[in-house]
Amino acid sequence: MFLTEFFGRLHPLLVHLPIGILLFAFALILFQRFQKVEVEVAISFALLLGSISAVFASAAGWFLAQSGEYDADLVFQHQWMGIGTAVFSFAAYFIKRIRDILTTITVCALMVTGHFGGNLTHGEDYLFPKKKSAPLQMIPTVDSTQQEVSKVSPTDLAITNQKSSVQIQPNTEKAEKVKTSFIFRDAVLPILEKKCFSCHSATKKKGGLRLDTEEFILLGGKNGAVLTAGNPENSSLYFYMLLPEDDDNHMPPKGKPQLTPQEIAIFHQWIKQGASFREEMKVFLEHQEEKKEVIETKPVNVSVPKTSVPPSFVQDVEGNILKNKMEAVPPSLLNQLKQQNIIVSNFGTNSNFLMVNFVNVRDYRSTLIDDVLKLGDKVVRLRLSQQPVSDSDIKKLSGLKNITRLNLEKTPITDLALNHIKNLPNLEQINLYGTNITDNGLLELANCAHLKVVFLWQTKTTAKGIEQLKRSLPNVQVELGGVQFAKPDTAKTKNLD
Repeated sequence: MFLTEFFGRLHPLLVHLPIGILLFAFALILFQRFQKVEVEVAISFALLLGSISAVFASAAGWFLAQSGEYDADLVFQHQWMGIGTAVFSFAAYFIKRIRDILTTITVCALMVTGHFGGNLTHGEDYLFPKKKSAPLQMIPTVDSTQQEVSKVSPTDLAITNQKSSVQIQPNTEKAEKVKTSFIFRDAVLPILEKKCFSCHSATKKKGGLRLDTEEFILLGGKNGAVLTAGNPENSSLYFYMLLPEDDDNHMPPKGKPQLTPQEIAIFHQWIKQGASFREEMKVFLEHQEEKKEVIETKPVNVSVPKTSVPPSFVQDVEGNILKNKMEAVPPSLLNQLKQQNIIVSNFGTNSNFLMVNFVNVRDYRSTLIDDVLKLGDKVVRLRLSQQPVSDSDIKKLSGLKNITRLNLEKTPITDLALNHIKNLPNLEQINLYGTNITDNGLLELANCAHLKVVFLWQTKTTAKGIEQLKRSLPNVQVELGGVQFAKPDTAKTKNLD
């Protein structure tokens, strides 16, 4: 299985061999005809070599197509044109009497095959671009599109809002204007079209992921959901943009047009505000001679997953920490961490506070935590997901007093680790998805005064334990990934033996 997948991935490399060799054979034929020079032996050799390489390229392409990540119709066209190219090139080699004609047909077939291949790789409109949507422009606020309605009466507003399913509170004042914004259509979608559709659309579904419709974006790919509304850091659609360009998970892949910092900021803003796929509206009313914004309405996006984190739960604990001044980390220490594949990034050009991520660490060991401890109170966010982290490793984290977000997703920690978590005084969010945490561990979390968000799906906790945690921390938001707990069956089972 691995060998066939590997051979299939060689298709982009192998496909260039018949292209170059067969075009060279065609050029030799033209050279021989017009210069009256005998190069028949060289032509035969080029045609034979080009034919053999075309067979290998076709075979590799067939294996690559089995991944199911490409549009079936385009694959069919590309595949059979490629096979036809190989057949005609062999015919040109063996039938010397009409070699010139057969080679010309081969070159034509080669060009059509290459065109279909380009459509598969870059999209159907790569060679002949279609008219794109409105070009992406810098947006200083969410209101990328504004529609002004002069002197709109409350009755008119009610009719308009009823059509768009937006509820406006009645007001006796006259509304002066209505502003609408559609950040997905006007800002996010143009970036997806320009930078993502070539690999994630109906034509090509790399990783089983399509980004060309709302339905497919919410569906995610082979590795699960890519979007968590309200939480950019937990959305791989956004998080993979932040990885180093040479990282295997970085998107767009190395060599493809990369997103600018402004474009990445647009994705962060869109996801942070709920990842809405619908138009939003703001109503401005006139009160005496002073213009005031009296109400902001937002349509309910029924497509937002249950795992979204409401903005109301994002407190200012982290913000207060970031207001403090902190000395920069010595470059030698940053280089040491980088050499161990630990990603360290700051919160901006003017901040020395840090986010630490172990996503690229391939050979985890406890001493890596000791190295992170050297960063001290500069660490505000720490991601240890999918690493073999032990409870004793978590105990060491008590030295990082400024951690506000801790991701322990799919780690082998137990309830004992949460006994040490309570020693993080500023913790606001913790991800325990896929761990062995039980209700006993949740009791320890009750000691985290600032805790606002807990991710708990696929753990050993029960509805009773979660309810107890909510009683201890009334403002805590517990995310269960849509899982509904079943009531325990207290009936005694009968022995049927």
